[in-house]
Amino acid sequence: MLKAHRLAALAVVLFVGAVTPVGAVQVTYSTAGAFGSSGTGLLNQGGLQIRFDPIATTVDVPPTTNAIFGSFVTVSAPASPGVTLVDTFTLTITQTAPAPGGELEFTSSVGGTIFLNNSQAFIQFDDPLEQSLHVGGFLTTYRIVEGDAAHPGRLDLFGGVDQVSTLNGEISAIPAPEPGTMALACVALPLLGLGYIRRRRRQAAC
Repeated sequence: MLKAHRLAALAVVLFVGAVTPVGAVQVTYSTAGAFGSSGTGLLNQGGLQIRFDPIATTVDVPPTTNAIFGSFVTVSAPASPGVTLVDTFTLTITQTAPAPGGELEFTSSVGGTIFLNNSQAFIQFDDPLEQSLHVGGFLTTYRIVEGDAAHPGRLDLFGGVDQVSTLNGEISAIPAPEPGTMALACVALPLLGLGYIRRRRRQAAC
């Protein structure tokens, strides 16, 4: 069994190593999306079809980098007078690196009216527009940066066939100790200080 001072020293090494800044880390992620009305990535209302195209890619972080979380494609547009949209959409982001990875969900509502060659339709994401994963020694944050019509989290949809609305975001990552490392440090660092005090007392008694 490790003595108290050796355990404390180990904790210091792990803790310092966990919080010491490092160079860029590769973040690998993929997205998926589902409309509430269909349970899939395809919305179909009144002859209108909108498809969500997911993405899988790797970006280098830090610094904070621009990212794409997928896109909405108008497959078929309705005839006039148009279709009023009432639906929901859930964006799922799955991170595979840094390992062991994890999953985040962003929810939104679908509203407005879309016409043959015109649109007042939109995807409005709910708060929070920023979520984080604490894995692999990093705190990785995914952020939706759309803000059409001065509404944070809003992405306007196009009415013309084959028109694409791209969902943009940002990804940032900072080194962060794992919860287990923090717990070890909280226990062992006081032991290191106590061991130092006892050693000083023994030296002073000699």
